Amino acid sequence: MIRDIQLFWDGLPKKKISLVCREYGIARHTAEKYVSMTDDQINGMDAPKDYKTRKRAGNGFVNIIYKMMADGYDDEIIYQYLRKSGVSTSRNTLFDYMKAISRENFPDRKRMYGMRLMDKRYPDDVIVIRRNELLRHILTIDPKKEKDKVISGNLEIIKKKFPMVTWVADTFHEFHGILMGDEPEEIDRYIEKYADTELSSFCNSLKKDISSVRNAISMDVSSGFVEGNNNKFKLIKRMVYGRSEIVNLTKKCKLAFLIKTKDFTLMDLI
Repeated sequence: MIRDIQLFWDGLPKKKISLVCREYGIARHTAEKYVSMTDDQINGMDAPKDYKTRKRAGNGFVNIIYKMMADGYDDEIIYQYLRKSGVSTSRNTLFDYMKAISRENFPDRKRMYGMRLMDKRYPDDVIVIRRNELLRHILTIDPKKEKDKVISGNLEIIKKKFPMVTWVADTFHEFHGILMGDEPEEIDRYIEKYADTELSSFCNSLKKDISSVRNAISMDVSSGFVEGNNNKFKLIKRMVYGRSEIVNLTKKCKLAFLIKTKDFTLMDLI
């Protein structure tokens, strides 16, 4: 066909590619390609190129899905097996692959259409303890706060399995004891003790402001009351006046009193 197109092209008195398109019913870019091909290019079409296979998300597990479907496993078991095998592809992508393979190869197979809505669940006899809950439990100092009974009942098992839990609790309580104590020199020993551990960044921060830390240990005065009232003031200020800098905030605060001032004009605030 390509040679016929080239013969037709050579016989045209006026070289219009549109005539080739109309005669052979092909697209313009295809016609342009065919009329410009050399004999070597045409002969090379007899041996198709071995194009590189495009990498797809499902290359690593489509065969597993097919074989498990052929063996009669349902979608839920296949899905959980893939997850257990380390497949981290999104749930929707897995569902789409399973749906396509089932439709194309096993049309009579029952499919689990609710796969998209399936939530991850642990068996009823499995105790789930999240890291943030565990961290809150071991770092709670206030004895009045009720701790999670499930974590308390399994804490020793967790500490035995994960020694880091014990280390985190010990380092925190040690620092808290120093901060609440009355021996400022203890903070230096704490920094020296943990300077080369996972707390190195924390220790460096303490060194940068060590005088304030020592004062917090040695003095009986707490800044909690002052900070609390500062926060209340900031909240009220933002609610009433918005985000104002000190100059505008001063003018807005004085506005209520300036109105009663003799010879007051709004131009005074500009």
